[in-house]
Amino acid sequence: MQKMKRILPLCAIVLWDIVSVVISFYLGIKLVYLTGMPPVYAENLPLFLTALSVIVIAFNCICGCYNRVWSSFSFRDILFQTMSVLMGVTVIIVTNIISAETGSMPIFSKNTALSFYVIWTLTLLVLSIYGRGFARFVSTVRSAFRKNKEAQTPVVVYGAGESGSYLQKTGADLTNPIRVVSFIDDEPSLWGKFIGNAKVLGGFDKLHEALEKTGAKQVVVAIPTATRSLLQDVLNVCKEHQCTVRRFGTIDDANPSDMKVSDINLEDLLHRGSVHLNMDVVENFIKGRVVLVSGGAGSIGSELCRQALRFGCKQLVVLDFNENGLFHIGNELEENYSGKYALRLASIRDRNRLEEVFSEFSPEIVFHAAAHKHVPMMELNPREAIKNNVLGTVNMCQVAITHKVAKFITISTDKAVNPTNIMGASKRITELIMQMVDAVSDTEFAAVRFGNVLGSNGSVVPFFKKQIEKGGPVTVTHPEMRRYFMTIPEACQLVLEAGAMAGGGEIFVLDMGEPVLISDLARDMIRLSGLEPDKDIEIIYTGLRPGEKLFEEISLADEDVDRTTNKKIMIMKPMVFDHEELARTVKNMEEAIRQEDDPTMFALVKDLVPTFNHNKNN
Repeated sequence: MQKMKRILPLCAIVLWDIVSVVISFYLGIKLVYLTGMPPVYAENLPLFLTALSVIVIAFNCICGCYNRVWSSFSFRDILFQTMSVLMGVTVIIVTNIISAETGSMPIFSKNTALSFYVIWTLTLLVLSIYGRGFARFVSTVRSAFRKNKEAQTPVVVYGAGESGSYLQKTGADLTNPIRVVSFIDDEPSLWGKFIGNAKVLGGFDKLHEALEKTGAKQVVVAIPTATRSLLQDVLNVCKEHQCTVRRFGTIDDANPSDMKVSDINLEDLLHRGSVHLNMDVVENFIKGRVVLVSGGAGSIGSELCRQALRFGCKQLVVLDFNENGLFHIGNELEENYSGKYALRLASIRDRNRLEEVFSEFSPEIVFHAAAHKHVPMMELNPREAIKNNVLGTVNMCQVAITHKVAKFITISTDKAVNPTNIMGASKRITELIMQMVDAVSDTEFAAVRFGNVLGSNGSVVPFFKKQIEKGGPVTVTHPEMRRYFMTIPEACQLVLEAGAMAGGGEIFVLDMGEPVLISDLARDMIRLSGLEPDKDIEIIYTGLRPGEKLFEEISLADEDVDRTTNKKIMIMKPMVFDHEELARTVKNMEEAIRQEDDPTMFALVKDLVPTFNHNKNN
């Protein structure tokens, strides 16, 4: 096959040279002998043309004109071709003169006009060079087409609907161009039909066959509403064939032209349906107002900042004690929101500094996301949990009331429910503080409670990722450890809508879906890395850490729960408790911390949170 690929272009060029000889001969005769071809040529025409062709081909061989690489035909090659033609013509003329003198049959008549030789030579030269130039053009185009085809990744598309069809049409124009070689779809009416030049082979059971037949090394799932189980099944099949899985578009894509092929991630595997945000309510809540976000450089805080700017806040104040985090979020926001935000370095423990910031900007809405959230770390430093999460929140509330903030929304956690750790207990106290200060001020205070978010600072996800990158093992505390999970954008969008709903004193609880086994999460992450759990990466169980429990709850048994207009947001009606007693206990707690009296501090926490069952050796 390779030999044929080399011979065919050579034969084409040789054939072209013979055609060039014939064309140049007839053109010379036509232009010089206007009355028609002289009889001497007409009688011996086959002999003339054969002799001319042999001589031309012979000198092309001598000059190496058939050993050139056509895709790199250059000026140097033109010189060699010119030399070959001139040498061939010279030999023909000299041979013709000698033949005429000796009486043997000359190639041309001895009366042949000089103009004929000139026209024949120039025409032959032009046609020879043109043929080789055209060969270079064809070679270059073929090479470019071949490279373009090789650059396109052959893929099997799962989903022959609108997204799959769109991908078939535009795949070559994507950043990472793809070439659809076949479709898989679970709709029987599509089986055997073609979309473009790609056939719909069948349903899921044909995926093995599709990968074997086409040799595709990638499957693109083009079903925006693909369930976790489907993605997991596709992942398992692709693992056997050592090919990657990606997906095209999402359920929230409004403009098909904005859709792109992206890697399957944990958000896809934990997919619980789209967040249907009440855009009008949130926009009316945010637009044209000054919004302050404490902890604005953190995972939740930074996303709240992005969302507030997207919904048209008049000005955003990003407040955080993490100078590096402020620097990074500032660089990000500068690209699209220059002049719309301000960065302020401050600790929520510093009441005077908070007064300065609130006086400077007079925020109308405050999202309080600043908190210590790492459970084991707070178990090692319990006073810091109370200092920051409780006393820092008190500072924020007092300053907000003084500066007549309209709404103050604090971020809470599912760990506040029947807490076994000081962090969870501290967040439960902040929920009670929201209800207390709401009752004595014009500012509307509320809390929003939800579980873990994927990829947040301190989350198990980046921790597992680092362990996988190092080759394992992946450490899980307990085989039955379960947690609720949301994506950061989903949680923040719901926080915004809950804030818009808040009338004061509520504890909003976000619907977290079904809890996820942490061991399953670890296995999914290993598979997404192209590895096999327990084979390529070992999973080991290390036991519960201080303050941890196997399962986090989302609401207390004695809380009265109602649904809101958004089915993903629930509301806890305010509980009746002694606000004055709460204020005194928090004051005593502050004094116990000042005296570094941990036993008293823990006793006061227990007084405020009767369900606090602290056991450092959990």
